[in-house]
Amino acid sequence: MSQEQPTGNVLPTEIYGLFAGSIDQAAVQRFHNALALASQNGVQSIHLLFQSNGGLIGEGISLYNLFCASPIEISLYNVGSVCSVGVIAYLGAQKRKVSAHGAFMIHRAYLNPVAATADRMAAGADQLAMEDARIEAIIKSRTKLPANKWEQHKYADVWLSASDAVNWGLAEIGEFSPPANTKLYNIWPPQN
Repeated sequence: MSQEQPTGNVLPTEIYGLFAGSIDQAAVQRFHNALALASQNGVQSIHLLFQSNGGLIGEGISLYNLFCASPIEISLYNVGSVCSVGVIAYLGAQKRKVSAHGAFMIHRAYLNPVAATADRMAAGADQLAMEDARIEAIIKSRTKLPANKWEQHKYADVWLSASDAVNWGLAEIGEFSPPANTKLYNIWPPQN
């Protein structure tokens, strides 16, 4: 899933890729490019190792929507941890797998008040309430998080083990294991 058209190579119909990083505008662009390239080359399913510490809310929701709408079946694999808005993006995949040793973390939106004026803080509070509503709507639509975890979510990070994720509908247990001699594609900036 490199960003350049392969020369003389045709992509297989099932590909395996890697992503480890923050969810930001550049990552969203790389995913858009990779998915467009895959669709133009007849790829039918993508298996993607997905590792993220989170990032920007709008960008995570954009990836969620992209994964939901993808004409290509996407399977995401949490092989370590998927955190914050990375969980929102992850929830967009048609198939979601987590390593037996994987974990998830969700929390409410927050804002750094350094150098903020009173007016900016008030506007920031409105924005945070909107962001929390967007995030919580996605989590509620895709999971069965229990009431005690929603209560904890109001004031602290919520960590979920792989077994919690299975019990509450986030994922099923599954390891990222490409077949031998499979070419791996990286969702990462091209090397110059």
